[in-house]
Amino acid sequence: MIPAPMILLLGGTSETAPVAEALAKAGYRVLVSTATNIDLFIGSHPRIGHRRGRLDAEQMSGLIRERRVRAIVDATHPYASAVRATASQVAEQLGIPYLTYVRPGSVGEGIGVLIAENHEHAARLAGEMGKSILLTIGSRNVLPYAAEARSVGIALVARVLDHPDSHEACREAGISADCVLTGRGPFSVEENRSVIRKYNIGVLVTKDSGEAGGVPEKIEAARLENCAVIVVGRPEGNQTCGFENVPELVRELKSRVPLPPCGILALDLESVLVPEIWETVACVAGVPELALTTRDIPDYDALMRQRILLCREHGLSLMRLREIVAAMEPLPGAVEFLAWAKKRALVVIISDTYHELAGSLLAKIGSPLMLCNSLALDDDGFIAGHTMRDPAGKTGAVADFQRLGWRVAAVGDSFNDMAMLQAADASFLYRPAKRILDIGVAFAPLWTFDELQAALTPALI
Repeated sequence: MIPAPMILLLGGTSETAPVAEALAKAGYRVLVSTATNIDLFIGSHPRIGHRRGRLDAEQMSGLIRERRVRAIVDATHPYASAVRATASQVAEQLGIPYLTYVRPGSVGEGIGVLIAENHEHAARLAGEMGKSILLTIGSRNVLPYAAEARSVGIALVARVLDHPDSHEACREAGISADCVLTGRGPFSVEENRSVIRKYNIGVLVTKDSGEAGGVPEKIEAARLENCAVIVVGRPEGNQTCGFENVPELVRELKSRVPLPPCGILALDLESVLVPEIWETVACVAGVPELALTTRDIPDYDALMRQRILLCREHGLSLMRLREIVAAMEPLPGAVEFLAWAKKRALVVIISDTYHELAGSLLAKIGSPLMLCNSLALDDDGFIAGHTMRDPAGKTGAVADFQRLGWRVAAVGDSFNDMAMLQAADASFLYRPAKRILDIGVAFAPLWTFDELQAALTPALI
């Protein structure tokens, strides 16, 4: 079984999380690399990891070899031309794909808006206007603006991230601390207007960082305050290279780095491979209330408390329950289906049942690995309580496998399987109850083991 391919995602912008989530949900492992230790949400999928710190070409190459990275996806800032050049060069040297995500631009030249070729050009334009300047371009390129402002004798205010590197860049440029504003955007129109009014700003300088960078709000605030806007154009080539659409990027990546088949097949037990245990107990013992499930009592703890009381009331010790379960048989075709599946994947039963109840049934289907819950007994041999294997239930088990790099195909039939199916890389709804179909689900139902086997074949081989 082959783990999912590792993708190095160069991030640091607000698009990092949605790009990382899209790659992970598609089936890839994702290592997000950000240059600083600034808090940034990178997504919550279990296949997403994170490293921090700047990478030069040698360090990036070493990381790619160490983590067996199969492709680089570059979602850094549209103006991070040095990082993009380094990543492209490293990818070419190592012979791996290099794909870029570039957020769409949102600025065209118009009334009150000038487009500058670069920061030096923008600094000259701002200085020629002879009005106080507000920089909203980050901290890396403040030097030409500070020099121009001093030479023509105008005030300059810089809004930057509250990070040591930003403060140091402003100090080196000679910008006094009282003219340095800190914060993390995007900022609202009113927040921008407040700064413009407070510092009597006549020229606002920004980059075409798109809607995610809060550029429309800056331009609108400047318009309302009769403030000129200078927009630094994107570095040469960034307007045409890469993808502005995440689904298109993922499709291209799949064509260049194919995903392996799923290595884990996660199966529900009851109603998929064997009959419902508590329904069978209810029928044999003549206690209809024991047939109730989470469909009838959504609170699982409340359901189990009722079952425990009913078992004691009707003299159903664990030994008696085991006798009933031992007489049960797998569903027709289940044993043959599992034998087929075991040749193609690691089969894992993920169930809400209990080891103490289901052991005999498990032996009858070939003793696959089973993750389930456990029971506690009192001194008389009756069930006294239960312990859940994982608070996250079946979904937690899928996430654990994905966190280890495996792709997971899941098969379930009922409400308590829906979250597992949604989390898996390939999902199959098998013999669902009518009420499942009545609520409307995204998975097409399969009704026989032959149908299930045919549907699983491309996912497991």
